[in-house]
Amino acid sequence: MAIGFPLLIDLKGNNCTVFGGGKSALRRVKELLRFGAKVTLIAPQICPELSQMSEEGLGRHIPRKYFRGDCSNSQICVAATDDPNLNIAISTECKNKGIPVNVTQPRSYGTFSFPRMVTDDQVVISINGSLPAEQLSRLRDRLQRDLPTILEEISTEDNTF
Repeated sequence: MAIGFPLLIDLKGNNCTVFGGGKSALRRVKELLRFGAKVTLIAPQICPELSQMSEEGLGRHIPRKYFRGDCSNSQICVAATDDPNLNIAISTECKNKGIPVNVTQPRSYGTFSFPRMVTDDQVVISINGSLPAEQLSRLRDRLQRDLPTILEEISTEDNTF
């Protein structure tokens, strides 16, 4: 996989649509909500965690299959169903409409990926690359652990020349 260009977009209050109701969809929904997106989940059935999130008003679940046109009002879409052909159809609609789409399987049909992230209230660090997934996750975990110390150090440095 080539290293992608890190493009940060403001999702706060913007419509994002996720297709699928399993663990992959759950991970994507959590990330989108973390950045303030208004999430619509379209899937005939969803896992208990997604059901609870919907009941708590964290997103809207439409209990049905995908129909052409479902992507129209979205800033971004995620195709995370267990059917690769359906994911490809969702991807095709998004690409035709110029809507960024993340596809869980087959990944090559997506136009963006979800990076591993290190965050706090002041900074977001995006981690992606061609290293094995386990190494990228360890890097993220280490940076997340050390971030408070790093921020404290740079805030107290004397920046005079």
